[in-house]
Parts: sequence; structure tokens; C-alpha cells
Amino acid sequence: MKENLFIGSTKTLFNNALESLTTTHIAFCFDDNYAMPASIAMSSVILNNPDKNLVFHLFANNVSSEKITRFNQFNKENITIIFYEISDNFSINPDTLVLHVSASTCLRFVVPQILNKVTSRVLYLDCDVLCTNNLNELINIDLSNKYAAVVPDVEKTQEKQCVACDVPYGEYFNAGMIYINTDMWVQNNLTEKAFAMINSGKVYKFADQDVLNILMQGKTVFSPKRFNYLTALTVGGKEDNLIGDDAVIIHYVTGNKPWYKLYLTPLYQRYLASSPWANDKLLLANEKAPSTTRRYAKLLVSQHKYFSACKYYLLYLKHKTFKKH
Repeated sequence: MKENLFIGSTKTLFNNALESLTTTHIAFCFDDNYAMPASIAMSSVILNNPDKNLVFHLFANNVSSEKITRFNQFNKENITIIFYEISDNFSINPDTLVLHVSASTCLRFVVPQILNKVTSRVLYLDCDVLCTNNLNELINIDLSNKYAAVVPDVEKTQEKQCVACDVPYGEYFNAGMIYINTDMWVQNNLTEKAFAMINSGKVYKFADQDVLNILMQGKTVFSPKRFNYLTALTVGGKEDNLIGDDAVIIHYVTGNKPWYKLYLTPLYQRYLASSPWANDKLLLANEKAPSTTRRYAKLLVSQHKYFSACKYYLLYLKHKTFKKH
């Protein structure tokens, strides 16, 4: 498989490093819709890891030049940002992209293959995460003869996906955080194997996550859930306030994302405020899920905020009417 797989061009926004600090490589993969949350996740990493040089490898699939330019706001003495523009020949079997999975998540198959030239260790993170503590404990995990350090998924997912992927119960991991040994990955040709599986015609419920669980079985280090703390937000909720102070990575699973006004939490607001999107107006909710607006209206009624409830219910009706047409 070619080393430049799916990479159309590479652009270094800036390259800064302090000789006194060690370097950590971190990768994100996203399309235009996820540029904002990617920047907020990066903001949280930067604020909690001032003790290291951070090299961000951003695999961008059809991201506008205007949004790419915004990342220049991270130009600091210990930060490097490299953009990898994805070429037009990148494609994933659409039949396996169910739930809210996008093709861009499968770009993580490319990351270790490309980055092995510069580092033997890379931390892959989904865009819907926050880093709320220093990464030192995670990046010091011994990966000798292991593909990666991962965190097991929740029990409900284990029950279904362990059977579907023929993985021992308790060993199905969530792929939103993977600390990867790129040497082992390349030696075992996982990139080519992963793309062959995802494009074979077989439908994997959790797409790239299922594929990685099958390929990496028995060769991972299972880490405490504080390194990929899965949390599901509810309308008007503040679920991340219930997470222990020792959490390192908080991962907002489900379609209820904290960069929507209905789900914005004080913790997420803090990191949003230090990101390049700090002054942008947030969308109310995911446009594909207008029912969240109706649920928010019900919440406001329960709080006796009737005027606001009426406003949001009218928004729900408007959205629903336009969707029909």
C-alpha cells in the first residue's frame, strides 16, 4: 500500500518546539462539519499540557480554507500543526456508515501508516472529546508488542458487539481514544487490512470501530475508563459535572453534542472560549434531530419558563414542517 495513501497535500501551519520539552504527537480526523469541535478538543489538550511540545496532525477531509486558517490562532512556542488534505479518491463503502458515523472517522486507518515516518507513538482522538487533565500517565503506558492502549466500551455495547465481532466479553474497546504503537501497526500492515475489511461489502454496525476491534484483538493494553470516559448528554443536562476529577479524556457519545446550544455544558463552554470558534453563534441542535427542540421545550415547561418553552416548541414545529417539504 502506498505511503501517501489518500493524502492529496500536506501543509504545515507553523512548527514550534522548545528544546527543554519532550514531544507528543496527537492526531484528529475530521470533515468541514467537525472542524469546530476538533479545535475545541485541541484547546483542551493545549491548556492541560503546557509541559510538552504538542504536534497536532490534522487529517482534513474537504475542510474549507477559511476554517483551516482559524487554526493559526494556536500558534504558540510549543505547538506545531500539520494539515493533511485528503484526496478525492478517498471513499468508504456507504452501506456500512450507519448511525451517525461519517466517512472521515475511517481516516484513522491512515494515521499510523503516515505518521510512522516521524513517530513510533501517536495519540488518536475523536473530535467529540475534551482533555481535562495532563496526558503524561496515558502516553507513558508501555506498548511493547501491543498495537495500542484502549479503553473498554460500556456494557450495553459489549453485550452486542463482542458477539458481532467475535471478541471476548469485556474486550471490545471504544475507538474514540487510541494510543497507537505505529511500528507494530505498520509491521502488521493494519492500514491495508482495515480498508479491505471496511470496503468488502460487509456492513459493520460501528464501522471502523468494529474493524479495529477485530484486527487488534489480543494485542491491546486495556486502560482505566478515565482515559476515555464515555458520557451521554441530555437536553439541559450537565452530565460532565458528575465525572470524577481524575478523568483525562471525556468523550461525548451519542448525537447530543456539547457544541449545540441545547447541550452546552459549563465545562465545554470553558474550552470553547479559548478556541478559534469562541465568538461564533452556536447552532441550537443537530438539524437532523428536531425532536431535541421539542424535548427542550418540555424541560422549560417543567421549569415554569413558559414563554421560552413556547418559543422552542414553535421552532420545533417550524423545523418539522420544513422537513416535510
